[in-house]
Amino acid sequence: METMRIVRLGVIIFLCQELSCGFADESSCLPGFESELLVFKVHRDHLHRGKRLGRITFNTCDGRTRTLFQSVDKRFDVNMDGVLSLKRPVTLHEGHKVFSVHAWDSSGKKHTAFVRVERAHNHEEHHMDTEVNTTPQMESLSDFPVLTFPKSSSGLKRRKRGWVIPPFNEPENSKGPFPKKLAQIKSDYAKETRMVYSITGEGVDLDPKGLFTIEKLTGNLFVTQKLDREKKASYRLIVHAVAAEVDIKETPMEVIVHVIDQNDNNPVFTQNPFSGHVPEAAKKDFEFMKVTATDADEPDNDNSDVRYSIISQDPPSPKLKMFDINTVTGGIRVIETGLDREKYSRYTLVIRAADMAGEGRSTTGTAVITVTDSNNKAPQFEYSSGRKGGCIIPPFNEPENSKGPFPKKLVQIKSDYAKETRMVYSITGEGADLEPKGLFTIEKFSGNLFVTQKLDREKKASYRLVVHAVAAEVNIRETPMEVIVSVIDQNDNNPVFTQNPFSGHVPEAAKKDFEFMKVTATDADEPDNDNSDVRYSIISQDPPLPKLKMFDINTVTGGIRVIETGLDREKYSRYTLVIRAADMAGEGRSTTGTAVITVTDSNNKAPQFEYSSGRKGGCIIPPFNEPENSKGPFPKKLVQINSDFAKETRMVYSITGEGADLEPKGLFTIEKLTANLFVTQKLDREKKASYRLIVHAVAADDARLKEAPMEVIVNVIDQNDNSPVFTQNPFSGHVPEAAKKDFEFMKVTATDADEPDNDNSDVRYSIISQDPPLPKLKMFDINTVTGGIRVIETGLDREKYSRYTLVIRAADMAGEGRSTTGTAVITVTDSNNKAPQFEYSSSSFGLKRRNGGWIIPPFNEPENSKGPFPKKLVQIKSDYAKETRMVYSITGEGVDLEPKGLFTIDKFSGNLFVTQKLDREHKASYRLIAHSVGPDLDIKEAPMEVIVNVIDQNDNNPVFTQNPFSGHVPEAAPKDYEFMKVTATDADEPDNDNSDVRYSIISQDPPLPNPNMFDINSVTGGIRVIGTGLDREKYSRYTLVIRAADMAGEGRSTTGTAVITVTDSNDNAPQFEYTTYTASVPENKVGAVVAKMSVTDDDEPGSAAWSTKYRIVDGDKNGFFNVSTGPSQLEGIITTAKPLDFEKTKQYILSVIVENDEPFVGSLPTSTATVTVNVEDVNEPPVFIPNEKVIFKPEDLPVDSELVTYTATDPDTGKSQKITYKIANDPAGWLNVNQETGVIKVRSPMDRESNFVKDDKYRAIILAIDNDEFPATGTATLIITLEDVNDNAPSINEGSIKTCNRDPVPVLLSITDKDAYPNSAPFSVETQGDTSKNWTAVMNGTATGIELRLSTPLEPGQYNVTLRVYDQQRLYQDHFVQASVCDCTGQDIHCSDVVKNALVPLSGVLGILAAILVLLLLLVLLLMFLRWKRGSKEEPLIPEDDLRDNIYYYDEEGGGEDDRDYDLSVLHRGLDNKPNVFRNDEAPTFLPAPQYRPRPANPEEIGTFIDDNLNAADNDPTAPPYDSLLVFDYEGGGSEASSLSSLHSSSSGADQDYDFLNDWGPRFKKLADMYGGED
Repeated sequence: METMRIVRLGVIIFLCQELSCGFADESSCLPGFESELLVFKVHRDHLHRGKRLGRITFNTCDGRTRTLFQSVDKRFDVNMDGVLSLKRPVTLHEGHKVFSVHAWDSSGKKHTAFVRVERAHNHEEHHMDTEVNTTPQMESLSDFPVLTFPKSSSGLKRRKRGWVIPPFNEPENSKGPFPKKLAQIKSDYAKETRMVYSITGEGVDLDPKGLFTIEKLTGNLFVTQKLDREKKASYRLIVHAVAAEVDIKETPMEVIVHVIDQNDNNPVFTQNPFSGHVPEAAKKDFEFMKVTATDADEPDNDNSDVRYSIISQDPPSPKLKMFDINTVTGGIRVIETGLDREKYSRYTLVIRAADMAGEGRSTTGTAVITVTDSNNKAPQFEYSSGRKGGCIIPPFNEPENSKGPFPKKLVQIKSDYAKETRMVYSITGEGADLEPKGLFTIEKFSGNLFVTQKLDREKKASYRLVVHAVAAEVNIRETPMEVIVSVIDQNDNNPVFTQNPFSGHVPEAAKKDFEFMKVTATDADEPDNDNSDVRYSIISQDPPLPKLKMFDINTVTGGIRVIETGLDREKYSRYTLVIRAADMAGEGRSTTGTAVITVTDSNNKAPQFEYSSGRKGGCIIPPFNEPENSKGPFPKKLVQINSDFAKETRMVYSITGEGADLEPKGLFTIEKLTANLFVTQKLDREKKASYRLIVHAVAADDARLKEAPMEVIVNVIDQNDNSPVFTQNPFSGHVPEAAKKDFEFMKVTATDADEPDNDNSDVRYSIISQDPPLPKLKMFDINTVTGGIRVIETGLDREKYSRYTLVIRAADMAGEGRSTTGTAVITVTDSNNKAPQFEYSSSSFGLKRRNGGWIIPPFNEPENSKGPFPKKLVQIKSDYAKETRMVYSITGEGVDLEPKGLFTIDKFSGNLFVTQKLDREHKASYRLIAHSVGPDLDIKEAPMEVIVNVIDQNDNNPVFTQNPFSGHVPEAAPKDYEFMKVTATDADEPDNDNSDVRYSIISQDPPLPNPNMFDINSVTGGIRVIGTGLDREKYSRYTLVIRAADMAGEGRSTTGTAVITVTDSNDNAPQFEYTTYTASVPENKVGAVVAKMSVTDDDEPGSAAWSTKYRIVDGDKNGFFNVSTGPSQLEGIITTAKPLDFEKTKQYILSVIVENDEPFVGSLPTSTATVTVNVEDVNEPPVFIPNEKVIFKPEDLPVDSELVTYTATDPDTGKSQKITYKIANDPAGWLNVNQETGVIKVRSPMDRESNFVKDDKYRAIILAIDNDEFPATGTATLIITLEDVNDNAPSINEGSIKTCNRDPVPVLLSITDKDAYPNSAPFSVETQGDTSKNWTAVMNGTATGIELRLSTPLEPGQYNVTLRVYDQQRLYQDHFVQASVCDCTGQDIHCSDVVKNALVPLSGVLGILAAILVLLLLLVLLLMFLRWKRGSKEEPLIPEDDLRDNIYYYDEEGGGEDDRDYDLSVLHRGLDNKPNVFRNDEAPTFLPAPQYRPRPANPEEIGTFIDDNLNAADNDPTAPPYDSLLVFDYEGGGSEASSLSSLHSSSSGADQDYDFLNDWGPRFKKLADMYGGED
């Protein structure tokens, strides 16, 4: 029954709700435009007059349909119906046009909206109608939450229902772009009516105001700037939603925005430096001091978890690590023995404090540790003067700024009377009863001396105390004793510049190392001490042009000098240096100051102006200009004012006017007698551009003589002394991600205070950097004149790179002068600007509800939270929980899906917990589904999606992509040469400070020639050369320790190594080991080695910079010598390239340089060697001129006819030598030469048709031999061109033919004639004897062949045909042709059965017999000739008294003389003086072989054939056996061996014993018999 009662109640409530809609309150109406921005899209940039763009809607709330509109841009018209059209043509120059439109409601109130007419993008055009009217919405992403107000009824009635909004998180220091959308607030009334949203609360209308804003119509909630958790950790906002047209108002909803901590604060030491004291006898693990640092990041978080470490210890003695630090507490303890105050009284530790448990952002501080004496009992001083008594007082020191506790015991003063009686002590003096009083006190009975407060050495460095000791009970008084307390200096004072800023002047033409000014700083600490040892350094230079480091500073003296060229007063007239002065030799306390350097013009003489008016009287005033900011010195003379009355009398001058007696007073003055006009200080054109002065001149002796006052205008000439100033900074702009190239979307502007329309104020713009440099390095360009920024590349993508930051440089002097930088922040807008809508519904019966309720936004949870766990994230709550108990549960990622168990929910309270720390690198977000069920009623919420985003924390160190990196750099690399890159990755969130890796160089090994040879691009990791002095020969490899740190270099870090190999660059020129060489070379020898020159080279062996090449640069104009590189590559070899001639040049002096195969780097001195070549004279052979002589002679020239005189000359002009001639080669034996005169005659008849003649030319080799001790032979060739004589009759080549006896065809017989034209063809023929009866012979058409035909049929058989053939000169010869007549017809010759019925004629037989007889006769004659030759006696070549002994072996078998290769040169020694002996010891290779005649076809010519070939064989020099002259050597003068012969020994008269010959065997038996017996 109870259940039914509840059901009925629910039905009644439902019906009431449905019916109540008709009684809803009448809604209110707010007049106005449908949107504040109306967008109309068109197809083209050029719009024509009358073009209708669309309709503008204005709600008047009174039912009117027509409204009065007014367009601010008169080219556009809006009629009463809201139709927007063009009154005049319009061009959209930048792709769009924006103007405003006004409308008035019924009450007369003006409303304004903005209209944007823009050209549609290509991908939009095909979706457009001609008229487009769109209301823009703010862009949104799918991960932005939509927060919806709940409703519970249809109509415009509702009650409270739906999910309760949890707090959500926003990371601090977000990079934007701003305004940045956080969520969309949405009431579900918005489905029925227009809702207006607003917010109040912290960060809106409460301080800090303006952080959050909401779009009133869309409900988009924005943060306007980055938040800072350290300023405020959370914000409580109240969201309001009101219907614009009906009386509906949402209950205000609370939204909590938590600011999530990011590691954006470095630890800060609570003091710096820290001071501590440690006894020198302290034991190990004795903790004696602490350092502490704080971190402003969120407490109990990794970002503020500070850990400590010791970076360095100074001095590093006696051990490198004497101390250790507790990484958590900062307690410093002793870890080594060996503390010794006398050796090392103070240690300085550099301490590093880093958050993220030591892995994050860090800072360094200093701990100064003073080692104290371990003997902590006051010393007892006793003195003995030989009497009883005397004060014993020690000298001692006290450090300033001691921390006490006070009073602090210094020493015990004790009188030795104290051993006998009680003494009372007191003190007087400075710090006791004299100022500063009360610093010291003494215990009257113990004598303990105390200091009551810390001392300051800078106030007073020592105190003189007087100690008194009096016996208390007896009359004893010590003589007062003086005690000096010296205050030991501590480094408690920063250096102080003696002025700030410093000013200096440097001429623009100053040379390098010119020192032109000094800065000085003092330090109040003790002089001549590290605490006051101030060193100087330059921190920055502005402007950094033309080079980054134009100046250097002497670290000790502070002198500033020029170190680069390029000073230009017209471009950079002033430099500002930030100078650092630091004590402790630059390592201690520091301060900064400024040095302002003015670049002066070299021409600093003021012009002298004097004028004459040509009349008597009157001031002569020149117009003139004065540059502003002149450097003086002041007063500075401008000009001399001269009255021409001054030529006659003394004039007195004065001035009045602006800058004189009018404001600004005192700028100008004039010398009253000389009229020199001065300016007293530098002028500033920006304050006043010109001054009007009045010059007065009065005669000194006669006041009536007065010049009329003259006006002088001093124009201040503008100097470029003002940098441009941006009109705002930063500039903000928006660009659509689909913007086309050259789309200009924003402008930056800067002003310059210098003179307008002048180079000094001509500002030009440029983009210095773009961040991020993606997807391309230069996405934007700037108009250098207007400052308009445009897109120049495609690839804008709001999802990847939503914001760009450009650093803009504005520079005057048309971009070449003074400059300033500003920032342009560009937000990339999304083309899809409709935010997603998230709504939830419930469908339960009873408490039925429709779509409504706040929608849960994603919220953020930092990774690596420290708990405790489970940690509450948020409370999930249904607004049904106000009426009934709800049970909550969750599913999804991290719950029942992997990774399971990360999240849990309290089922009754809805508290959502995380059970362990999350890791963003493992999973960046979790999608949970929240369920809510009413167990007591049948109520179930629609499942709600909850997104948990894991906020990145900086928990990953950068990791180098490799380690080590390797690179190569040429030793001659110029400055700024980038040669390698290192890269590191970071697993933290991309495009976030946590993964923003920057690089730096920690150390360089070796640190030579200076410790900063390389620099690294902190962003890209590119390593470049910045120092000079790379030298492979000295330092071939460098090892750099590279640090990669995230948080833009301030966070977690790792180190890696870059190994740089210095490659050879040929910076060492090769050097000759000796610079002078002398050599002697025989003349006429090509390829002779003149000199070998060794060199050295310090470059890398085997490289092109080490291998050498050589050039002869002087002394060899005609190219007689060649120089090449030896095999070792370090040797130059000079050889002769042409024959040298002693008779022409006896000496050459060569200059040789050595170079490398690779060009030198820079200018290197080239090594040069001087080679003196002495030419040695040798006996040169005579020279025929010409060497080859051609003569023309008839072949039938008679024997002994003179052919030619062919003589040679002796090139040895310094010698008187006789030349003889001989023929070396005369193949046919036709020639003879006169040995004395060189006349060549015919020895035997010549024949042009001989085989020794080729092309009518006969060649013979002629020798010319001088009569030197070692004769030299010259060779020449005589060419005889033989003129033809008709001495050869023509002959028929064919000896036999075949023909048919029936219808025979002619047979062609060919004719040859050895003679030439005209002694040869054309030929003629005649038949002889019986041949004429049966045969006919005629010449062919060319008269070179015979056509022989059988004219009478004959029986088959063989016949002799006799033919007489004539040449052109009618010289003839008879020929016999054997003709075979066959039984056949025509051309078909077939002689198978030839009947030999034709016998050989008698003449043929007689011819054969005659040939045989002649052959036999020749053979007999040859044999007789050979016999006669053997019997004839000739004078021997070797005289008979020239006896020679040689031992020959005759028992060796072999093929004869030709099978041995004897060296016959040893046998020729005795013939050197016999030039008439010509020999061929071996087959001659330079003589032609004769041509042998082939066997003739005609047997009658066999005799001629034998004679010709026999003659050819006799004269063949190339046929073995060779005619070798064997000369057997003899003993005599010059013999290299001792004598083996005793033929001449009898003259000695001494007996010789030859018995040993008996032992030589039977071969020498005869010799033994001859010499071995007794006389």
